[in-house]
Amino acid sequence: MLSAPSDLLPCLIAKSMKRLSLLLSIAWISIFLIHSPATAHAEGEIRNVNFAVFQKADADFEFEPIVLGKFGSFIDAMGGSQVLLLSHTMNAVNGDVINIQQDVLRQADGEELNDIGINCSLVYKDLSDTENTSFELGGMCKILDSLNTNVTAIIPMAGLPDTEQGIDAWVELYEDETNGIAFYANVSSVY
Repeated sequence: MLSAPSDLLPCLIAKSMKRLSLLLSIAWISIFLIHSPATAHAEGEIRNVNFAVFQKADADFEFEPIVLGKFGSFIDAMGGSQVLLLSHTMNAVNGDVINIQQDVLRQADGEELNDIGINCSLVYKDLSDTENTSFELGGMCKILDSLNTNVTAIIPMAGLPDTEQGIDAWVELYEDETNGIAFYANVSSVY
């Protein structure tokens, strides 16, 4: 009689060890999934979208369609204009809609309100494949100036330079010559 339980003991220990091993595996997988950083999506690598808006301060200043150089050189090249808006959207992925708003609403004479600024809704596309990176940005921006005329800028999808690929450049997406305003963008790596 005593030999029967001793024969079962190794079998019970083996089953318990299998269960324990399974539970530990599940626990490690759960910990890994919870604490792992997000990885790049299948279409390409995650990037930051950089967007800038300038307005001419010097009537003779001309916006260039492409401005080469890192951020400091880009700002220096815009010497005849003033910065209206700078935006840095981190970790953009394909299909993101980036909303950027920078305006001032103030009370004018009486009970009228004046609204001056820029509001944009931009769509970011990552068209990268395993061989090449390719990024686009386009959408609509409203240049608000209730003292004069509001302007709606339709920005067609345009290719963006990728600083990660060694292309330190900003591309002009849109220019409103009447108001002397230009929009520029590029993409940069997450790190």
